[in-house]
Amino acid sequence: MVRRAHVALFGLFAVLALPACATAQASANPLAEFQRREALVHDTGWQLARANRGFCERTSPSIGLLIHDARNYARAGEVRRALSLVGDIGVQAVAVGSPAQKAGIAANWSVIAIDGEPVTSRWRPTSPSSQRTLQIERTIADSLGNGEVTLQLRRGSANPVQISLRGVASCSAKFRLTSGDDPYAGPETVFVGHDFHAFGMDRAELAAAIAHELAHVLLDHPRKKQAERWGTARTRASERVADRMMPWLLWNSGYDPHAAARWMREWGPKHSGGVLRKRTHDGWDERLEMIEAEIAALEALIADNGWSRGQADWSARFSAD
Repeated sequence: MVRRAHVALFGLFAVLALPACATAQASANPLAEFQRREALVHDTGWQLARANRGFCERTSPSIGLLIHDARNYARAGEVRRALSLVGDIGVQAVAVGSPAQKAGIAANWSVIAIDGEPVTSRWRPTSPSSQRTLQIERTIADSLGNGEVTLQLRRGSANPVQISLRGVASCSAKFRLTSGDDPYAGPETVFVGHDFHAFGMDRAELAAAIAHELAHVLLDHPRKKQAERWGTARTRASERVADRMMPWLLWNSGYDPHAAARWMREWGPKHSGGVLRKRTHDGWDERLEMIEAEIAALEALIADNGWSRGQADWSARFSAD
């Protein structure tokens, strides 16, 4: 699903403002559950973006690190105490196999300084509060673009450590948990609703849903939709392309491409069918038929070309135009 740029940003602001104790899902520790789900989204997305880097028009160096700001929650003091943060900025998640993980960085480490600049003095609280998170992310991205970023971090009450990191090439995309129960794509970011149905499904099927939104980002659909004022027909065409790209993105990342069909078969009848379905999408059964046809085509090409994981070149088959 594609949403316009300003809507996507507001989706980010909404989740970062979510109270630590508020969730539609029962949990003894809602903050821990929120963090667990965002880490799952971040890691799944990072693996997809990293594995498909050879075919993206836009790539950027990534260390697989996701930060968050305690002030983005309703009760910042409670969040800082619960996560043992020194200051507001902490590590929310680290992708498996990423430079950040290989350097030993883990969730709930405090970020003290970036390239020698103390966080508390260089990045003051903003209004809305989530602007500071975006500012820090841009700073890290700029440093990585110039070669490396140096982070000073602290684990609980231990002494601070300084770690310099170089990024690895990845498709340019970010992944965030947001409020609600739907996933959608912004110009640079895949957003997944906290109460999204796929959190109760197999990891590969969650990856399929994220892959659909990632396809929109990689093909620049959100920006084009806004700039070109797409109508229903053009939007529906973009959804078909994103559905068909799912198996390719999954295969390159080590997942079974049939997870895309399983995802639609499970999710579609409950959420994407009947008279209430969005006019911007085909019926779930039609979408499933297209996905299964694309899986068959992909498997034939894998056999004919002897492709290993990460070698399925979708760039000519699915262009941004």
